Parts: sequence; C-alpha cells; structure tokens
Amino acid sequence: MRITTFLAFSLMVFGAIGIAAARYFALPKGVHLGIFAIGTGVLIGALESLYTRRMSLRASNEAAAAYDGIPAMIWGLMLLLVAGCVIGAAYAMDAGRWNAVTGYLNQRPGALYALSGLLLMGAGALAFVNPQGQRVWWKTLLFRLPRVLFAVLLTLAGMVALACGAWEWLDPRDFQKGSRVILSIIESSLPDGWPRAVVKRLR
Repeated sequence: MRITTFLAFSLMVFGAIGIAAARYFALPKGVHLGIFAIGTGVLIGALESLYTRRMSLRASNEAAAAYDGIPAMIWGLMLLLVAGCVIGAAYAMDAGRWNAVTGYLNQRPGALYALSGLLLMGAGALAFVNPQGQRVWWKTLLFRLPRVLFAVLLTLAGMVALACGAWEWLDPRDFQKGSRVILSIIESSLPDGWPRAVVKRLR
C-alpha cells in the first residue's frame, strides 16, 4: 500500500477508534481529538491529489489512472472541503462553540447549501469520466449512458443547491419565504402515506 494512503487511513481509523473509546469512557476531549484525526487523514488525501494531480486514497500507483489531471484535482478540492468541515467541527467542539455554530447554520443554512452544491457538482464531474475507455456501442448504451445521465442529475442538483446557497446568503428573508412556499407545495402534492413529517421538519 502507498505510504500516503496508509498514513491517511491510519489517521481515520485511529480517529474512529478514539471517538468510540472516548464515548465509552466519557472523555469529550477524546471525541474532539478523534474527529480532528479523521479530518487530518482526509486533508492528507486532499493535498496529495492537488499536488500530484492523481487520485489519492488508492492502494497502488496504477489504480484510477483514468482520473489523472483535472478529475484528480476536483477530487482533491472535494476532500479539502470535507477536511475543512471536519477539522472545523473538531475545533468548534473543543472551543465549546458547537451549539452556537449549529444554531447559526440552522438559521442561516446558505453555507450548507453551497457546500452541498459544490460536492454534488464535483461528484457529477467525476461521474462524467469514462475509466473504461472506448467500448462497443451496446456496452456504451448499457453502461455509459446511465452513468452520464446520473452525472447530469448530480451536476444539476449541485447547481440548484449552490444557487439556493447564494440566494440565502444575499436575501435570507426572501429565501425563507420562498422555501416555505416550495415545501408547502411539495407537502400538498405528496400522496397519502408518504412521510410528511420529513417535509415539515425542513421548514
């Protein structure tokens, strides 16, 4: 296994074990340290992809060669966003500001929408990559076309989420009003027996 992959996964496993042990022995600081270790492991993968322009967190140097270049950098940026969120969460918990952060995000979810949008768009861009190269027409129709359609759906969903994040950031009151109207329409259109409580919880 590659040394950077081994180091990244070792930190993630160490962090997960630390969180479980800290919860078992009631050690809040251990939970914070475990979350920080997981974030650091993800950060190593992000920096490797951005520096080498090759996919990180892979077992061998020959794996995922079709993603070299721009796709690997997109992967690195996605990992960088995730690592920043995880490390930021560890810092907020350790500083005793986790409730304040979650309360603010509950009132102003624009950042969450924008983050989700960027990750969805990145996943859509990676899904566009064809790691198998050229295929005969029936294999393209059977395997490649569904993957492209899925990539388009991910990208469109990401663009919508990013637009919602920008809307909430620029005009939070108008966004709240608009989201309530949209959720009311969705709730009223659901057939009987569907989990309406989920929609009500989003309001």
